[in-house]
Amino acid sequence: MPDHIRKVTLDLQTVTPLFIRGADQNGPPELRSPAFRGVLRYWYRALLGGVIGNQNLSELQRLEALVFGATDCASSVSIRLHGSLKTDMYPILPHKPDSAKRKAFSPGQNFNLTLQAAPYCDDLVWKNACMALNLALLLGGFGLRSRRGAGNLQVIRSSDNDLVPALPNDTGQIQTMIAKIIRSAIDFAKQLASREKVSTVGLPAKPTTFPCAARGASMVYVKNWGDNPAQALASLMQKVPKVNWLGGINPRQASPLWAHVFLTNGSRPKYHLLLTVLPSKLKTGDDYVQLEKWLRGFEGLGGQKLEIEGWNK
Repeated sequence: MPDHIRKVTLDLQTVTPLFIRGADQNGPPELRSPAFRGVLRYWYRALLGGVIGNQNLSELQRLEALVFGATDCASSVSIRLHGSLKTDMYPILPHKPDSAKRKAFSPGQNFNLTLQAAPYCDDLVWKNACMALNLALLLGGFGLRSRRGAGNLQVIRSSDNDLVPALPNDTGQIQTMIAKIIRSAIDFAKQLASREKVSTVGLPAKPTTFPCAARGASMVYVKNWGDNPAQALASLMQKVPKVNWLGGINPRQASPLWAHVFLTNGSRPKYHLLLTVLPSKLKTGDDYVQLEKWLRGFEGLGGQKLEIEGWNK
């Protein structure tokens, strides 16, 4: 039994429309812990794939279960959400204002998330859970269209800035924070794998068998991408081609590209863009040469390629 309760409470802000539902997918937006837990598991799996490789699936599942549980064991952490958020109608395709709209939680609102360890959760497992939360908040999103910048959240205040820090209000510091968090996540995952006697083999080559960190996986950070969330999302989608190597619905396959929008508040609010690729195999055939060529276009718009030891190099 730990001599103290391990938990972190975050004040989160919605940066872009949050299309998230409860058990009724046709019902109104609803903040539900299971949806958040699923996103944390996704990013933790992406982290583990870069640490123990993308072939050792049984050991990956075992390490993941230590943190987030499985059908035969309870999770080491719980997630609680608190807040009353206003909703509005937003286009599913923001670059096409006349496209179908859906109700979502509006940008610019705050709510609380508490991540808490169970009594049997040890310190290393706890730190791995916190790193999964960091990755989900910095690289990904929640709910519908999260790969294309919807459902982006950022930490305004944290009860433990050492483990889950608040987002700085400086574009350069955001870039530094992303690298620091990813390096810390890799380190804690390696420590857990070592303790559990799971071999760490380093970054796999792309394309991987499931979405995870890999050698050469692209990350591009573009400062001052937009002046408001609608503009930031529309500008992104205007540049996204309709091609199989970015996913699709026929056949349905998830995109390897994640777009995340950050907000900084100076004399004028500015929205910034982070593009992250998890280069897994696609049903219709992947083409990461073309994807990287497309991403270089963002570098021409002032974007900076991020290379982080243990994540993509």
